Amino acid sequence: MQVLEQPALLAEPEYRVEGPLKVTGAARYTADLNMPGMLWMAYTRSDRPHARIVSVDTSAARDLPGVHAVLTGADIGDVCVGRRLLDWPALAKDRVRIVGDRVAAVAAESREIAEEAARRVQVEYEDLPLVTLDNALDDDAPILHPDVDSYKVLSGGKRPKTSHPNMHGYSVVEKSETGETLEAVFQRADHVFEHTFSTAREFQGFLEPRACVVWMDEEDRVRIVNTNKSPAAVRQQLATALDLPESRIVIDTTFIGGDFGGKGLSIDEFTGYFLARATGRPIKAVMTYADELQASNSRHSAIMRLRTAVSRDGKFLAHESEAIIDGGAYAAGKVSPALVVPAHNTLTAYHVPVTRLEAKAVYTNSIPGGSMRAPGDPQSMFASECHVDMIASALGIDPIELRRRNALRDGEPSVTGERVHRARAVEVLDALERESNWHSPLPAGHGRGVSLGVRHIGAGATAVVMRLLEGGEVEVITGVADQGGGAYTVLRRVAAAVMSVDPRRVVIRHADTSGPAPDPGVGGQRTTHILGRAAQAGATEMKTRLEELAAEAMGWPAGEVRLEEDRFVVGDTSAAFEEVADEIAKGPPVEVRGAYDGTHKAGEPGDFEFAGYVVQAGVDRETGSVTIDDVLLVADVGTIINPVAHQGQLDGGLMFGIGAALMEELSVEDGRITTPSLGDYKLPCPMDTPPFRTVLIHDPASGPGPLGGKAAGELTNTSVAPAVANAVAAASGARVTQIPLTAERVLEVLDGGGL
Repeated sequence: MQVLEQPALLAEPEYRVEGPLKVTGAARYTADLNMPGMLWMAYTRSDRPHARIVSVDTSAARDLPGVHAVLTGADIGDVCVGRRLLDWPALAKDRVRIVGDRVAAVAAESREIAEEAARRVQVEYEDLPLVTLDNALDDDAPILHPDVDSYKVLSGGKRPKTSHPNMHGYSVVEKSETGETLEAVFQRADHVFEHTFSTAREFQGFLEPRACVVWMDEEDRVRIVNTNKSPAAVRQQLATALDLPESRIVIDTTFIGGDFGGKGLSIDEFTGYFLARATGRPIKAVMTYADELQASNSRHSAIMRLRTAVSRDGKFLAHESEAIIDGGAYAAGKVSPALVVPAHNTLTAYHVPVTRLEAKAVYTNSIPGGSMRAPGDPQSMFASECHVDMIASALGIDPIELRRRNALRDGEPSVTGERVHRARAVEVLDALERESNWHSPLPAGHGRGVSLGVRHIGAGATAVVMRLLEGGEVEVITGVADQGGGAYTVLRRVAAAVMSVDPRRVVIRHADTSGPAPDPGVGGQRTTHILGRAAQAGATEMKTRLEELAAEAMGWPAGEVRLEEDRFVVGDTSAAFEEVADEIAKGPPVEVRGAYDGTHKAGEPGDFEFAGYVVQAGVDRETGSVTIDDVLLVADVGTIINPVAHQGQLDGGLMFGIGAALMEELSVEDGRITTPSLGDYKLPCPMDTPPFRTVLIHDPASGPGPLGGKAAGELTNTSVAPAVANAVAAASGARVTQIPLTAERVLEVLDGGGL
């Protein structure tokens, strides 16, 4: 890719396109929407983690004044939801598998009436044995989904073959650059290290709970306004589940109050469709945080076993890992064809010649696992980077030096065999060592921990439509939803920079799924790369078209007109953009389509970026309490499109990682979430923010995005927890192999209990 010189305007702090609407309260979120005749939806939810439904009596609910409809699983049939495997019943019919499963749905004239009616539904249950990670794969384990092979799969795919019916997802990746078997390398290695790690479930922590409004329009199309960040994808899911053509479903998602991966899964829209059909009225649903915390989809918990063969000089020779993923009661939140988290690979920042990476996703009677910022990586990075530190300690090698000896270099294959384009791991490690005063002494009870992270730069395809409007404005139409990441500002700034016009001329318009520029959705660090490149392509063509049309409209010599700094220039003559645009607008409409397909092709090097932390921490040996004294982040970046938002992503990533490292845990006992509110589930707050410094290693030539840009959304949260754990071990000798590193867990290790 040709990398253009960075335009000067990209160095200036950005003005958010949607900023005025949000700060004035004019931005309308889904929960703000009210329609004439609208009814509210509420659910009767299971209070059992696993039970057979014996009977459902809805008579008392139907008799309540203001109730318009009550539906059960028997009324709507076997309708299931899911992002790839549709295995979560919209309404449970025969059995419930989690506390919070939806058993009956009510539509009423107010939320209060709907909730009261839902409470009046009488459900008789017969309890069934609990399935946990401890017993799910036993030969005699209760089978949670006896009919799993009958479930629909999107895109005509098939569920992966697994060795046990309670294993809903499976993947294994193997490679040998030397031709040797894994066991042969382990047998000849000077050292073999094996460690086990575990991680907790986490809640995404978005400010706005899921919400939707569903109705049937005058053309009998299903119309939905919702909080799903991937409207085209949820349209496909609805079409598959409801046996409807996609053309009869229109999804409109404009403003989303945060996502962090969680809202890629929609649930209530499916039931809302049946209630809208039954009542002929719009149906509105807004989840509570209690429902989100126990009956949506969380970051999954995992147990990871790592085994690495190492030479006497510290070179990694072979590596294998096994990840046992608690997938919860349903696989509906997962998007990968293997139905495991796609990033569940270990030692991804290092070159290891022989590898075997296995992941198993298991059905249990707990909250389903799904996507959360950099899905899979925080778990894998915690295990990997603690494992590397433990190897360094055993060999007596400095932790940064051991990482440097094994870090990926340009063109080397990763642990999965994919070659890495422009690997900057060593540069990150060198900067961490230099900028942190790594070798300087610290007081007793304090220590430094290091970690090295890597994240792919998202791929995919999208398109935008650009039009010249009256008054000298250029409209950019996109199907991308605004989930708070600044995508619209990327569009504006890239288009303005490429066209060389004032950014205020560029108007961003969101289109629903019936519009001219559908998009697969936000996620996987794809937006700046894919949407930005589509904007760059469209703006390049629009600029050429406008220069050609300016020559015609103004009678200037063809081929000599240049659009520069918001003016059309011909030799020593120039004219304001508006003046020429008004003349061009007298002719046929000017419209171009900017498309880009950055789908990764087999055999091509992948685009990755590296980041590392040095965390300085103190440990109170009497209580096990951990205090973060200082944090240094070194990040590999390309051209920065939105400077303020970019730093905000790095800052936010740190705090995401602090939460995972020290406090966030959706605890489960006997199939029940014991942290069912934000009063019980601790999210990090400003008081938890440690001193934080960032060092950016710029290289515009390395970014696949617009003008050499990279990504920032999922780069910096993944490797915080291992740096904290490594700092705790350096400060106190307590090696905790489970996150979060609560004071109780640290103290248990200090007292000799071990984790």
